[in-house]
Amino acid sequence: MRKYIFFFFLFFISGSRLLATHLKGGEITVKRISDKSLTYEFTLTTYTESNAANDQQEDVNFCFGDGSGIFKAKRCCGTPINLGNGTLKNIYKIEYTYPAPSLVYRVSAAIPNRNDGVRNMTRSVDVAFYVETSFSINSGLGLNSTPLLLNPAIDLTAIVGQKFIHNANAVDAEGDSLAYRLSVSKTGESETCNSASRGITTPNFRQPNEVSSIKSSFDINPLTGDLVWDTPQELGLYNCAFIVEEWRNGVKISETVRDMQIEVKDADNRAPKLTVPADVCVLAGTNIVQTITADDVASKTGRLDPLTIFSSGNVYANVDPIYAVLQPFASFNSIPRQTSPARATFSWQTACQHIRKEPYDVLFKVEDNPPTAIGNAIKLVDSKIWKIRVFAPVVQGLKVVTGASSATLSWTPYTCLLPNTSLIIYRKTGPCVTVVNKSCGTGMTLPGFVEIGRLKATETSFEDKSLQKNTNYTYVIVVAFTNSKGLEDFSPMSSGVCALIATAAPVMTQVSVLKTSKTQGEISVRWSKPLNLDTLSFPGPYQYQLKRAESISAVEFKAVGSPITDTVFVDKGLNTLERGYRYQVDVFYVKNQKLELLDSPTPASSVRLQGVAAGKTIKLSWEANVPWNNSFQVHRIYRARGNGVFNQINEISVGDPATFQYTDLGVDFVTTDGKFDVAILPDSTYTYFVETVGEYARPTWAKGLVNASQSLAIKSFIELNPCPPVLKIGSNPCDSPGGDCLPTSFTNTLTWTPTVTNLCDPQIDFYRVYFSKTVDGKYGFVGEKKGLSFLHSQSSSFVGCYYVTAVNFDGKESAKSNTVCQDNCPAFDLPNLFSPNGDQKNDLFLPMRCPSFVNQVTCTIVDRFGQVVYNYDGPLLGFGWNGKGLNGRDVPPGSYFYTCDVQFEVVDESKKKKSLKGWVELIR
Repeated sequence: MRKYIFFFFLFFISGSRLLATHLKGGEITVKRISDKSLTYEFTLTTYTESNAANDQQEDVNFCFGDGSGIFKAKRCCGTPINLGNGTLKNIYKIEYTYPAPSLVYRVSAAIPNRNDGVRNMTRSVDVAFYVETSFSINSGLGLNSTPLLLNPAIDLTAIVGQKFIHNANAVDAEGDSLAYRLSVSKTGESETCNSASRGITTPNFRQPNEVSSIKSSFDINPLTGDLVWDTPQELGLYNCAFIVEEWRNGVKISETVRDMQIEVKDADNRAPKLTVPADVCVLAGTNIVQTITADDVASKTGRLDPLTIFSSGNVYANVDPIYAVLQPFASFNSIPRQTSPARATFSWQTACQHIRKEPYDVLFKVEDNPPTAIGNAIKLVDSKIWKIRVFAPVVQGLKVVTGASSATLSWTPYTCLLPNTSLIIYRKTGPCVTVVNKSCGTGMTLPGFVEIGRLKATETSFEDKSLQKNTNYTYVIVVAFTNSKGLEDFSPMSSGVCALIATAAPVMTQVSVLKTSKTQGEISVRWSKPLNLDTLSFPGPYQYQLKRAESISAVEFKAVGSPITDTVFVDKGLNTLERGYRYQVDVFYVKNQKLELLDSPTPASSVRLQGVAAGKTIKLSWEANVPWNNSFQVHRIYRARGNGVFNQINEISVGDPATFQYTDLGVDFVTTDGKFDVAILPDSTYTYFVETVGEYARPTWAKGLVNASQSLAIKSFIELNPCPPVLKIGSNPCDSPGGDCLPTSFTNTLTWTPTVTNLCDPQIDFYRVYFSKTVDGKYGFVGEKKGLSFLHSQSSSFVGCYYVTAVNFDGKESAKSNTVCQDNCPAFDLPNLFSPNGDQKNDLFLPMRCPSFVNQVTCTIVDRFGQVVYNYDGPLLGFGWNGKGLNGRDVPPGSYFYTCDVQFEVVDESKKKKSLKGWVELIR
């Protein structure tokens, strides 16, 4: 009898193992389903072998990461479904309501067991399958859902010596940014939610390419999600895992793990090759029609197999409505089992509701169909992601009509009324320019344009007043709106229009410094006679009253002498050394034997030169406030060579006024008037002036307008090293009362003040910023700025220490500045009452609102007799007493006493640890 019992026991054990080994892969998706409570729907999708074990797996155990116990999720949704390649798809769903927000919750599922024979872990048949998804609950995230993986883990057969590729085609409901990274296959106990026994790396796990002694690569593209094994070397089953990260405004808000299996075989088959269009950017309203093609690659025996092209993405209608785009949906037409080459057509009529910052990822996949005799009809695939960005449409029909001194723009009504839509009017003064958007560019990207107005989206006209005459103005409109991430976004630029206000009045043609002096300076001022004037209506002789203002931007003009009949005047007795001047001319004609004002041309200023010594160079810059155009011309640089004689040393092509700059290294590049190189030496003086060259759009003869600046003497400094600046850090977030206790961004603001002494080089080119997590740690370079401030963002913490250095124009770096540190706001407090009665309200003994920056919690709770009822040592995420004793049974109501030690992520050593002792009243 014992013999039969023994055999029955062996049969029972081996049969149980058989029925419990079937898991190949899967992932968990999280979807919030209520805006009134923290209720979520959790979906576990598994890919399994088709056997009795899977038939019996009617439910799975979920842990929700908040300290609660196990919850069972039922199989649903008409699954299992046979996907081919010996794989079944199973779906398990469950809803759960969380008690409070949290920076991170980790939901997980563990199922006994994986299938047998996985080569990159030890005894997979005894290892539970495990996946998890981590996500944040925060009021600022709204009804957020984690990414959905549209491409099932079924096309997972690889061939020895051939590149293998898989893309999960992850899509996000809110259009958040997605990134990818490799992970490891994990395991965990299926009958407990103890974090210490879940999420553990499987025994002796290695990445698939690390099993064979022959080298190959195995990696995932962090941007596209292409998982590539190049190339498998040995037959067998291999498991791997990767993580899909969800990012919003620079903060990671979820991680989804897909664990999956790759089977490497050897067969007379080669994977087909897919050709997809180049990634594209379109304006909303564009009808996209593209052809996708695929070619089979001949097998070793020359066989070509029929091909089928598939496509998935949230642009199609057959997707969960939470993830799918709003109508109209895209369509995909493909005939199954086509003779190579195969063709398919993608069509999508885009609309305003499709506009978003992130691209849409459309997956195309081609699958061959070999004969059954070829490795049991092993199907091989190739897949590619096609990215489509849908931009806000540009403003259409932009026109301009000029008045006496204004330009009126008009355009057709804007059709996409997006959140907070406004129209930004940009203008550029100077030659008319052709407006061309950069590839996939949005917003204003051209130099020289300035914003002059911001209008409501419903407006269709704008008047630009007080324009200069005989000057070109180019106008462009950009649409601004708030995108799905709550950030300001922009359309591409509209087409440009150019306006010119022509006039019969004279035009200013010269304001050129003849002599530089503090008291005896001289400026030559010239202007034209009236242009195309009706002399019958406005008879001569004409007289001109010159007026002067005391800086290049002044608007208060005073008459210089009496009216004259000439069109040139030399203004004398000026302080051209220390200031520039601006001139205007009033033009008079004779009417009834009296002088009448005809017009006043737009004023023009002298050229003002500035310069500084910078090491062994002299840096010059200049500006002028003139009605003609000095941009995109050739300007001339002169340097004194002694005895008041100036030598032209260079002529440079300039762009807009921001480029009116020159750095003198001492070299004379113009030899027609002699070559006079110099060495820029410390404690020496060098004198310069510049000539600008400009032109009017009209009259066409008014070109080559040459104007000289004042002469400027610049003394070079004795070579000095830069001194370190004085560094400050922004206020500590702990100093702000209230606010969001669960911040979604962690940015430190640094500002500094230059050190100015006779012992320091005052000419600083830029500043370098260095960072370390601790005061005494290793500091690394994080950025450089020419300004006096810097923003440093981190993913999950404010903690950090900084110093700044100054770098002069010779590239010399100063010593370190003072070190400043920013700390976190540690918080961990416990309540004195909780009620584990199953009403999902206050069911757990958890920290009160917003525990912050906690690294570790060690806690023991005892009853009034000193008997331990709860022990915990681990991260904050796993802490929480559910009112049960160590035996798993409910403890009676009453007072319980806790001792907890908490460790925080902070810089201040005195704040790194906190000990709490107290009592809590348990009621039911």
